[in-house]
Amino acid sequence: MTTYQDLKDFFKRRDFKVIMAADAETRTLAEKNGKIVSKIPAGGVSVALDPIAKAAGATYISRGKTDEEKKLLAGKNKMTIEDQAGTYVLKRLFLSPAEFEVYYNGFSNQTLWPLCHVAFENPHFHNSWYEGYKKVNEKFARSIREEIKGKTFVWIHDYQLALVPLFLGRSKDTTVNMFWHIPWPTWEVFRLLPQKKEILESLLSCDFLAFHRGYHVRNFLDTVERELEVRVDEETNSVYYNKHVTTVKNLPLGIDTDVIESLVVRGEEKTVLFENNKVILGVDRLDYTKGLRLRMAAIDRFLEKNPRYIGNVTYVGILAPSREEIPAYKQLKKDIKELANSINKKYGKKGWRPIHMINEIFSRSEIINFYRKADLCLVTPLDDGMNLVSKEFVIASSTSSRPGMLVLSQFAGSAIDLTKAIIVNPYNTEEVANAIKLGLEMGTAEKKKRIKEMAETLEERNVYAWAEDFVRSAASSAK
Repeated sequence: MTTYQDLKDFFKRRDFKVIMAADAETRTLAEKNGKIVSKIPAGGVSVALDPIAKAAGATYISRGKTDEEKKLLAGKNKMTIEDQAGTYVLKRLFLSPAEFEVYYNGFSNQTLWPLCHVAFENPHFHNSWYEGYKKVNEKFARSIREEIKGKTFVWIHDYQLALVPLFLGRSKDTTVNMFWHIPWPTWEVFRLLPQKKEILESLLSCDFLAFHRGYHVRNFLDTVERELEVRVDEETNSVYYNKHVTTVKNLPLGIDTDVIESLVVRGEEKTVLFENNKVILGVDRLDYTKGLRLRMAAIDRFLEKNPRYIGNVTYVGILAPSREEIPAYKQLKKDIKELANSINKKYGKKGWRPIHMINEIFSRSEIINFYRKADLCLVTPLDDGMNLVSKEFVIASSTSSRPGMLVLSQFAGSAIDLTKAIIVNPYNTEEVANAIKLGLEMGTAEKKKRIKEMAETLEERNVYAWAEDFVRSAASSAK
């Protein structure tokens, strides 16, 4: 198993500076007792990238999220993140409300996000959004250029920064590399994008480009072959375009299994959810890609088919607020509330209701403890680049003498690793209802066996191994 120290030593042997860039900041700032304190956000890309930035001693560039952070930094845009394990520099870009609206709420999350996910949510195409997106991507590119010094490894993350490689250009002793964290759609879908050529040309400005899954790579290669005059070497997945070579590869993102296990120990005495009932747990951002409406329908069907569970099992849905200014997300929040109320009215009785929705952000330690105590975890996205919740649940459960079971969508990227979960098609509510029953009634020995096998896979393919694989693959393609 690759450790943090292994990754740190790996970067020490490299003779380049590392610059990482992402919309997601690795730390949030707050004032406590007159001092500025930083903490890692509870989930998502930030959790994965913080230890990598530290191991690399990187400069990490991200969007500052709040006015409070801007005020606390007092006009500065850099701070050093330091602990006994290492240090890195966190550099923030602060956007105006108008910039945020067109770049983030607009083109990133109402155009690219629905376009790339098969969730049947229409993408919206507005040129003003795209122009604003371009300007913010130019800002990120300028910020990266300011930090380039000598031999430099630039590592860009995700769809919000798709144009950064194009604006960076090519410079001596600098390699430009990108990881695309969300799915890449089929050509038939991507071709709808009015600005498709610029996006593709930007991604082909990278020296190395990676996705989670093999079919994302195949979709991307098919897209560039159909849209541009490229030559693709199918042996090496290298794309030749405009006298430049881009190597494309799939590298599924892992998690830090050691950190999760340590949080389980510290969170041992934390709140236990609904001790008198079996607990089915869902932990999601409030997003239409997560299959939440269909999940409610499956729970309804499960209770309808298995009335003996009425009064004895509770679904606890922890929903982190997300993109609440966007109409599709507002509608989803309304729909989920109405569906939960309907199911509670249908099956609830004095002192018990089947659905508890919690619209809060918990600490990572609390979430890990919830995973460990749950009897079943439902992870049923309609489409997902990876899905780290499913992986964290497995590691947390592996520390319990009575582990829970995972019901996992076949459309989650993590299904490639978590083959011993109960794999379902989230559109098939009958199948998901049956999987809930199977998971709740599965014997402890069988659950232990499945969870153990999946945990061993995740330990072997952890986030540090992923980072090494990415850098090695990028270096090899540059040669």
